[in-house]
Amino acid sequence: MITINPEMSLGQLVAEQPGLARTFEELEFDYCCGGKATLAEAAAEHGLDPRTVAFVLEAEGRALDAESGERDWREAPFAEFCDHIVSVHHSFLRRELPRIEGLLEKVVSRHGETVATLPQLQTEFKTLHADLIDHIDREEQGLFPLCRGLDGDRELSLEAMPQLGMHESAHSNVGEALGRMRELAGGYDASAALCTTHGVLLESLRGLEVDLHQHIHEENNVLFKRLRGGLGETAAPVAG
Repeated sequence: MITINPEMSLGQLVAEQPGLARTFEELEFDYCCGGKATLAEAAAEHGLDPRTVAFVLEAEGRALDAESGERDWREAPFAEFCDHIVSVHHSFLRRELPRIEGLLEKVVSRHGETVATLPQLQTEFKTLHADLIDHIDREEQGLFPLCRGLDGDRELSLEAMPQLGMHESAHSNVGEALGRMRELAGGYDASAALCTTHGVLLESLRGLEVDLHQHIHEENNVLFKRLRGGLGETAAPVAG
């Protein structure tokens, strides 16, 4: 169990206690692209008292410790970490993005003429879909093969470094797109669903958002931080 200081960053907190990601999702604290923000800053942005939030998170952490089975990716071999990201997060995207696009087509064909935000949401999603597939292809073909050989290999680490800023920039773009989609979809409020298919769509988009938050957090705040830390580098600023 970690002692929570309001000046700790959101990314650090989730890296040390991965289960807190669920609480941050509920609070709408941006722990992935905005993971460098402190808990105090995030609380203030939402009109919450940082000390109260820290107290609640410590209580949550004690409960999580009792059922903890989360892998600590801060210590895992790079190869294992990359395999995890591909098998869990990349596979999720390759499976879910086409399914969600199909749901959107059905909902827009039925309700798009009367609800203007639905065609806008579809356009936003299609762009995100294409960008994400391009992004994970680049990781699997470029960065991750390098990372799998990084354990103890400084030269390969140096070769990987220039790619990090590019991927962080892509992550920031994803975060911004998720924010626009959430707004267009009315905060994914399933109670406002226009039909059963629309309800399934909203829940699916919410699930996509949660997985992408975790995915980006693991890369920005753990994997990339480890790569830079191993070389004494300072992480480049990430918008969020």
